[in-house]
Amino acid sequence: MRLLFTGALLLAATASQASAQVSFSSVTGAPDPGLAGKSLLIDFENTTPGAYSFITGSYSIQTGTTGSAAAPAGVANRYFAVPDIASNSNNGSAIIDFSGFLATQTFSSLSFYWGSIDSYNTLDVLGVGNSVLASITGTGIIALANGNQTAPSTNRRVTVDLNNQVSNFRALRFTSNGRAFEIDNIAVSTIERVEVPEPASLAMLTFGVAMLGVAGARRKRNSATV
Repeated sequence: MRLLFTGALLLAATASQASAQVSFSSVTGAPDPGLAGKSLLIDFENTTPGAYSFITGSYSIQTGTTGSAAAPAGVANRYFAVPDIASNSNNGSAIIDFSGFLATQTFSSLSFYWGSIDSYNTLDVLGVGNSVLASITGTGIIALANGNQTAPSTNRRVTVDLNNQVSNFRALRFTSNGRAFEIDNIAVSTIERVEVPEPASLAMLTFGVAMLGVAGARRKRNSATV
């Protein structure tokens, strides 16, 4: 009986740990298969100076195909590429920080269109303080991550399900040890936020409920003495 109980506890702990992990899935593209019910958050079409202050590192936002970066299959507009195509380096990293967006909404999952997936591309899902919640390479998305620029297998919409890491999630880090890591059209699924009353408001509410109780008790006593 003790062995069975211990085994049940171990299984429960394992299941809990598994459910807490960030998970990844994808569907073939060329062109982008669509947002699958998510809401478009960033399409990289904004040309206003300072529009991308929430992105740091070595990156470009561009159109077309250059010698170092290729538009994801089917994308004719602007897209995001790491590293910066103007740099002389063949590797680089950039972080898209969602903290500003998370101030008003909560994401349960994100997706983006990942173009010409290469084995040397790495995606990190970051939490508070840039702690790494999960990582995946191009070969984790598709075994033959050979950077083909037109094949559906290497141009995919990738979904990041945050699972039990919803409250920890802050950013995505894109790293490429070659030319290049290209994405477009970041979309999100949101969950309803439960607003917690401010301490002062909660205190006033508690006081108000207490006073209603006192008033009710007083009325009961007065009616009993009539």
